[in-house]
Amino acid sequence: MIATTRPEVLLHMLFGAFLLPPGCLLLLGLYGVRQLRRGRGAAAALLSLFGFYLISTPWLALRLNAPLEAASPVLDMSALPAFDAIVVLGGGKHDAPEFGGEQASSDTLLRLRYAARLARISGKPVLTSGGAPLGGIPEAQIMARTLHDDYGVPVRWTESESVNTAANARLSAAMLHAAGVRRIALVSQGWHLRRAAALFRAQGLTVLPAPTGLVRYEATGSMLLLPGAQAQKDVASALREWLALAGERL
Repeated sequence: MIATTRPEVLLHMLFGAFLLPPGCLLLLGLYGVRQLRRGRGAAAALLSLFGFYLISTPWLALRLNAPLEAASPVLDMSALPAFDAIVVLGGGKHDAPEFGGEQASSDTLLRLRYAARLARISGKPVLTSGGAPLGGIPEAQIMARTLHDDYGVPVRWTESESVNTAANARLSAAMLHAAGVRRIALVSQGWHLRRAAALFRAQGLTVLPAPTGLVRYEATGSMLLLPGAQAQKDVASALREWLALAGERL
């Protein structure tokens, strides 16, 4: 699979793997353990352990995601009729042998479910956007198939070449402009839409953010300090997004 990966995509993956947790914490911990042999390094090892704990807490996940989600509040359905189309962005895929091949990831399925609801309510046409940076079937095609087969929602456009959010916006906008579409409802995770909406607006589109998959937990109070795998996933998504926002500003 790596052999079919574009060099820029592979570089991005390697950069993120070691700059962000848990990769950077693992490197810090290994450094600390190695230095312990020389009578030092305890602080680095302890910091690594504390970091692993912290990134696994709902407490941190909520604090990292809340400012991202605040930029795209829950959609007011009354605004939807004024828009021309619904654009749903890919959020990954995976091999599912029980379904006979590649399927949408859990994040992508959340987006598709919400896009299907918006399409049924509004009757607006749908565009799916997402390529195949690691090879295989483009996400947009998998998404279109899922919307049709599982939700009974037809897809008018599929943008299958993009490998990141900036390309999602550029390539999707070209299709939409050619069809006379200027106003879109944009579906993605809440943490993603602050940046994604800005990139689509930069392509000359009026964007109505339509967030889904907002980060929420049943736990409250001190229970938010208990570590868990879902919190670690939510922290990782938010950290990647904050890093992407910082990179664009630079």
